[in-house]
Amino acid sequence: MTDTNTTEGPADSSVEATPPAGNHWRKATLVGLHSQSWHSRTLALRVPGWTGHLPGQHVDVRLTAADGYSAQRSYSLAEPATPDCVAVTVDLLPHGEVSPYLVEIMEIGDELDVRGPIGGWFVWEPGDPSIGDGPVLLIAGGSGVVPLVTMLRARKRAGDSTPTMLVYSLRGPRDLMYGPELEEMSADLFAPGSAEVRLVYTRKVPDGHPRPASHLAVEDIQPPSAWRKPLAARVYVCGSSGFVDHATRLLREAGYPDDRIRTERFGPTGVDR
Repeated sequence: MTDTNTTEGPADSSVEATPPAGNHWRKATLVGLHSQSWHSRTLALRVPGWTGHLPGQHVDVRLTAADGYSAQRSYSLAEPATPDCVAVTVDLLPHGEVSPYLVEIMEIGDELDVRGPIGGWFVWEPGDPSIGDGPVLLIAGGSGVVPLVTMLRARKRAGDSTPTMLVYSLRGPRDLMYGPELEEMSADLFAPGSAEVRLVYTRKVPDGHPRPASHLAVEDIQPPSAWRKPLAARVYVCGSSGFVDHATRLLREAGYPDDRIRTERFGPTGVDR
């Protein structure tokens, strides 16, 4: 298997690596498609009997060929909970087994199998008492933005006013996911559900962008001046393994304690469960 998971599962060893007891495969029908970038799209799936999930959780997706061969991958849930519905945003890996079908071939009415929700560590709900009264810092690398946007959407739906910032690292303008939505969220920082958004381009920047192209730096994760207790923030980091390691080093350099940092990594997978 050479495909890439949008989320492979939490990095912390205390988190479920397999679906909890009672999770089983459900038939899902594609009912909606939305392009997110030149190499990714969101798939809306109708899943009868789906009772809900938490922002940050993921699902297993299974494709089965006519000859019985099957392949599966894990993808972050891309929308807050809605009865009988789930959505995933899939990033294309050209030589993969699963993502090319999901991004380039699958059509409305086609079916696949899903199992979940999975994961209990990398989650956030508005009003979560474990966060305390500190702000929330979200750091994404590439398609690692998907579960973090789901958290932001849940926060907006709830009218939550917890101070929140998203730092989103990506290669260039063509790779930007959720661009109009993120612009709207950051337009009025006093509106319920708003969030400060910082875009960190690593290879090519759009015209007028104030920051030159370079990798994520400690200056990029410095909290807004309005945050009263920045180091009390709950921090969520999602991206490739190398990105998560780099971002975690920067957070420690900036003084964030390890017990406030939650990470999730994605990468190649070689075993079907």
